[in-house]
Amino acid sequence: MGTDADRSITHWTAGAGRASAVDKEHYHRITERDGTIVHGTEEIEDNIVTSDGDYAAHTRNLNTRSAGFAMAGMRGAQEIPFYAGDSPINRHQFEAHCKMVAEFHLDQGIPITRETCLTHAEVEPTLGVKQHGKWDFTRIPFEPGIVGAIPCGDYFRSRVLAYLPEGYVETNRPLLRTGDRGMFVKELQGILHDEGFFSGKIDGKFGPRTEAQVRAFQAHNGLHADGIVGSDTWTALMNPKPMEAREVTEQDLRESGSNTIAIADQAEKRTKQAAMGAVGLGTLDTAMDAADKLTGAEGTLQALQGVVADNWPILILIAGGLVAFKYGPNLMQRLRVFRTLDAKSGANLKR
Repeated sequence: MGTDADRSITHWTAGAGRASAVDKEHYHRITERDGTIVHGTEEIEDNIVTSDGDYAAHTRNLNTRSAGFAMAGMRGAQEIPFYAGDSPINRHQFEAHCKMVAEFHLDQGIPITRETCLTHAEVEPTLGVKQHGKWDFTRIPFEPGIVGAIPCGDYFRSRVLAYLPEGYVETNRPLLRTGDRGMFVKELQGILHDEGFFSGKIDGKFGPRTEAQVRAFQAHNGLHADGIVGSDTWTALMNPKPMEAREVTEQDLRESGSNTIAIADQAEKRTKQAAMGAVGLGTLDTAMDAADKLTGAEGTLQALQGVVADNWPILILIAGGLVAFKYGPNLMQRLRVFRTLDAKSGANLKR
């Protein structure tokens, strides 16, 4: 997945039923009269940035980040009174084109909406981008009862949706998993963030962090926590279950294998051991030295000064050990308390 296109725009070529060299210059993909899909000379990626002049120019003032598709045909067509020309688009061709567009949107993670999957005739009324008399499509040769840009566009989108998986049709969202990217991944991350399950960067990239947060969300909502966002997960995301405070104790987390609690327990134990060792070793060495200094010394103050001067590294070690002994366990206990509170409120799910 991922060309970072924002939309697709479907045209007709106003030519014969086969893609011409000019058609290939202006459109990324052309569906010919027999349903064959022909690729243009420009890649869709070329339209992500158009300032370099190397792109498919298919829609006036809307080429940037737009994939341009077309159906070959409608040569000599006339809107009013309607005349389909000598090379009208046929149903088989139309359906093949809709299938191709569906696969593109599914692959790119672009939703099927009036703003993101539209015909050329819809560009001006829907997006407000001025065009010059483009009426493809305001009529469909094989569906004479459908008239107008939006009605024709809605029919077109209904046929595009018909070629998407059932879960996608229900939610208008594709299946997502690790490695995917695009607009739908950004939407997913945004919803997870709003619901308190995501604290990373909303970048449209489905990586390990996003998968972990999806698993947490799925577990919280009673779904199979596989980290894959299918129709059930999308449905839950649209109607998320609110976080509720839960009765959780520190011992519950310890028994359930909480890494945070285990690390805090281990750190407290080792801090105490290290502190006792430092204090014990330092006290023994310093006491022996002090005894030697004080023995036979004429002045107590002079003797104590000598002890400090000769043993200041040991004294610092003792002080550090005392600080660690006093504050280390307290710090680890606070960490355990905070972790327990997070688990009760559900805030831990977004970590």
